[in-house]
Amino acid sequence: MGTDSATGIARRLRAVDRAVDIGFAILLVVCGIRYFSRHPLEGVGIAALVLAIGAGVSYAVAVIGKRASDASTGLDVIVSRQGLGLLLATGFWLPLVVLAPSFGWCGFALFFAVHRVIRGRLALVISAVIVVAVSAGLFLMSNGDDLGLVLGPFFGGLILASAYASLDRALDEQRTLIDQLVETRAQLARSERDAGALAERERVASELHDTVVQRTATALLMLESDGLRPGEQSAAVSGARDALREGLIETRRVLHGLADPRTDVVSLTAALRAQSADAGAEFSVSGVERDVPEKVLHALQRVVQEALTNASKHARAASIHVTLTFFDEEVGVDIADDGIGFDADDRTSRTEPEGPQSGGFGIRAMRWRIESLGGALTIESYAGEGAVIAAVIPTTGGEQ
Repeated sequence: MGTDSATGIARRLRAVDRAVDIGFAILLVVCGIRYFSRHPLEGVGIAALVLAIGAGVSYAVAVIGKRASDASTGLDVIVSRQGLGLLLATGFWLPLVVLAPSFGWCGFALFFAVHRVIRGRLALVISAVIVVAVSAGLFLMSNGDDLGLVLGPFFGGLILASAYASLDRALDEQRTLIDQLVETRAQLARSERDAGALAERERVASELHDTVVQRTATALLMLESDGLRPGEQSAAVSGARDALREGLIETRRVLHGLADPRTDVVSLTAALRAQSADAGAEFSVSGVERDVPEKVLHALQRVVQEALTNASKHARAASIHVTLTFFDEEVGVDIADDGIGFDADDRTSRTEPEGPQSGGFGIRAMRWRIESLGGALTIESYAGEGAVIAAVIPTTGGEQ
């Protein structure tokens, strides 16, 4: 249901409420004029006047009060100003209609006003009391001689109460159906976004394959061919060939993940343990293991991969230890090595450290991956003392 439609319905409901409120005021005045034009203002007349004033003032308090929310029971509505005012107005009106049956016509407006804020069995009980009070007043006024005058309003009120109860049930079912439709529409929108994201991943994968992968493979083939020539190869050429070969393998892995992001989904523990084993690093787990969102898993995999590469190639570390920690609402990973390290002004500084192990873009990429998921990346290192890279991500980060 659109916002404009909901606003239009609310406006029409407020118009109906105003009509009921004005109707009660008019009926109360008309009934009062009729009664006091025929009865003296003494004894029962004074009591009727007090009750009429009490009903009018209580109803006015209810009108001034804020509109209460819908409820299956009336218990939470009673404490509101509107609910309390209407119940007080009903309490004043019940003995009034018995003492002065002329005020029975006010029961029509009071009936609808009570159903405005009260639902369920309590509304039916109050409706029945209103109907019985009107019938009792008419019975006393006719001295029991006119059963038609008594039974007419009685059965009419019961029919009206039953119809209103059926309408309430229909409205509740409609609200439930609307909620289900809204949820279904939200699920459809999420499915469309996921489908669009998957299509974009496939497009990017295709573009990378046709450009970066092809050109990298061509350059690698040229270097491999150069290696077949007689003569000693330079260390730079050999290093470039190895770097291109590793880059090509890694790019193909990325392409595979883009084209089919769920084929390699495993647990975070298994993924990091396998990465650590491939790099010859020790691996340990702390805390209670649990599944994490796929984006969190992927980000931590990339951080560990970059840190292990820096530690083995740039820091010349002899020992590397990877620790995966499961906190209550977060998951973190620490990569510690005993390599050459690098100088940093602050061990927990977020500025880019300088040195062979800093990795330049690699560190910036790691920081971006972690912070984009609401996490934090810290680096601790001194020259000659190794380095520790720590990343912590909320477990809800993958759903942002």
